[in-house]
Amino acid sequence: MADYEETLQSPGFKDMKTGLVVFGILQIIFGGFCALMVPFMILGMIASSVLDNSSAVPMSPTMMIAAVLIYVLLAVWFVCMGIGSIKARRWARALLLVTSWLWLICGTCGLVFMLLLMPDVYDQMGKIEQMPPGMARIMKYVMTVFMIIFYVIIPGVLVLFYGSKNVKATCQFRDSRLRWTDKCPLPVLAVSLIFGSGAVSMLFMGFYGWVIPFFGSILNGMKGAAVVLVVMLLFGYVAWGTYKLSIKAWWCAVLVIIAWALSAGITFSRVSILDYYEKMNFPEQQLDMIEQYSIPQDYMVLFFGLWVACFLGYLLYTRRYFVRPVEQESASQQTLR
Repeated sequence: MADYEETLQSPGFKDMKTGLVVFGILQIIFGGFCALMVPFMILGMIASSVLDNSSAVPMSPTMMIAAVLIYVLLAVWFVCMGIGSIKARRWARALLLVTSWLWLICGTCGLVFMLLLMPDVYDQMGKIEQMPPGMARIMKYVMTVFMIIFYVIIPGVLVLFYGSKNVKATCQFRDSRLRWTDKCPLPVLAVSLIFGSGAVSMLFMGFYGWVIPFFGSILNGMKGAAVVLVVMLLFGYVAWGTYKLSIKAWWCAVLVIIAWALSAGITFSRVSILDYYEKMNFPEQQLDMIEQYSIPQDYMVLFFGLWVACFLGYLLYTRRYFVRPVEQESASQQTLR
């Protein structure tokens, strides 16, 4: 017992257990805020259906249900990750590091896109006298600061903390069992999580009438549901196969992304984004607002194209982790020699 206590006090690295507990508690609190959003949204949905407020922009009940489910999933995620961080679990550290990187990259790209390409919505609102111009500018600055904090600073801090060598060593020391996240390189685990979350998100398209772009047309209803089901199965296969380091799953990922990009590019070169939202049964007032403040479609296509190019580049980077069975066997033989 004395030897264990001595080893625990001087493990050869800086023990970050206190930091793991603090960050875990903060994530549980954040999960609690997400959980609190659920009853507020339900009350708002009930109030909007009871009260006749013509000045408010309506939202269909199905869209509200989808938003509620998203907050439920976020609450469960942050609470589970917080508990895992407090217990210094390897799987929690790996998942938090990967998702924080994804959060930081997507948040930074989204922030740059909003600042450079988005029309000055708040100035437009001031011009059409929906609010005083001064108030519109204040809202714009407040929203920019909020986005910087939420999309850049918070995930950046998480990346720095959970990417620390001391945090990694602490989790390995306090959680000596081999976890499922240890069986897959973290760059590949990110690919698996992206496609896995994509497969789950396909189910939410049911709340929007199964609307999906498909090589020049917009499908919905049963046809759209059939295509969504195929895409969901492909995403699920890629998620599981990449986690298992299957080269077939890697090639499937590349082909799926290329096909998705071609489908969206061909469709939105012929169909406007507003037609797409109409198929999703958005309320008329919401469609008017989208049309009035929408980002130019050319900019959206450009941003989407850059995202596809970057993601394909990342897939090419992860190719080094995928080895064919023959190569695996020769590598094993070289190791034995």
